[in-house]
Amino acid sequence: MKKLVYGFFSILLVLVLIGTTSVKADVLWEPSDNFFDENNCVYTVEQRVYMINSPNGFVNVYSSPDSAFTTGQIKNGDTFFVYYKGTYKDKLWGLNTSEEYIPLDHAVVVYDHISFSEEYKDKINIVKDECFELKKGYLRWRYPGAETFEEMPIDVENAYASYRFTDEQGLNWLFFGYVNGIRNFWICIDDPENDKLPVREVNRPEMYEVLEPTQEQIREAAKEDIGSNTLGSRKGITIVVACICTLTVIFIAAYFITRKSAIENN
Repeated sequence: MKKLVYGFFSILLVLVLIGTTSVKADVLWEPSDNFFDENNCVYTVEQRVYMINSPNGFVNVYSSPDSAFTTGQIKNGDTFFVYYKGTYKDKLWGLNTSEEYIPLDHAVVVYDHISFSEEYKDKINIVKDECFELKKGYLRWRYPGAETFEEMPIDVENAYASYRFTDEQGLNWLFFGYVNGIRNFWICIDDPENDKLPVREVNRPEMYEVLEPTQEQIREAAKEDIGSNTLGSRKGITIVVACICTLTVIFIAAYFITRKSAIENN
């Protein structure tokens, strides 16, 4: 992608400002359609999870931001991983690694390590040239006090932390941007195997109701997303095309059967 360098360095700048390091030794994925480049869009690397929260009860999924048809829907409360985000026709869009697009005006970021770094940037300190040993089974968290965690899958003798944070209980946490393919996680270095650490309260948006959309609601949402020329869902057009093809095959078969019968009668 032609603007990949722009997007890459933009996200690095943002992460430096908020006190995190998200990218190290990773190869960035590139979509095959290059929609943002082909339409001269401004976009950045995002790599964050968004939760759907729409007054409609859902959002449509598209194969591209100017597609005439939807490819599916995501209901309120469900999530969508945004690898890139970009602006097209004054609307912000998110793209995942399945090359699906959603409008982001009805989606909110799931609280993560970046959210934590933004909120507590004044209490996070840089760690310089310190090497730590991480044991298999140490718990890694999206942020100090997160609700969920994962275990370190292997022992790592030389892991370099980027930042340190001391929580309200006086426990020290270290942030690791990249360790053996694992990215962006915190470890409570004072109590690394404790799965009963206090859960941090975070600000959560008020959620809209989850609704089962009708075809008419899907079309109306698509008109809002894409424009008045939107025709409907891809599923709907697929059914129509399938019916037309079936009728065509039946007509052709009937024609040849009738013709063969007429020839045999003569």
